[in-house]
Amino acid sequence: MKTRMIIAIVSLGLFTAWPTTATPLYTAIVIDSRSPYFVQKSATVASGAPIRWENSTPTEHTITHLGCLENGNACAFDLGIVLPSGRFTLPGLVHGRYLYLCRIHPIMHGVITVTESATFPSQL
Repeated sequence: MKTRMIIAIVSLGLFTAWPTTATPLYTAIVIDSRSPYFVQKSATVASGAPIRWENSTPTEHTITHLGCLENGNACAFDLGIVLPSGRFTLPGLVHGRYLYLCRIHPIMHGVITVTESATFPSQL
């Protein structure tokens, strides 16, 4: 009985002390009624990392990649209407730079820069 208890205690200690790297679930961008309208206006994320827009305003907005509005360019995302207090999560993008805007309020615009991979402070 004592041997089983010692094994259980040692096993618990090994698994709870295992080093981990915390990875954020998503990069948050809040839609605001005041300039710069998208907070953060310029976001940098790792390739494939989720990006989440949260509409904190009382009005509807869209989130549209500029490529969707220009003939001959690739459309990376057009999230449609995001309702007040609504949110939308984009699963991730490939490496590149993505300019986007709200089609209802074109003064609202932002940029997402997607890097090849994430660099965490523990890797510096």
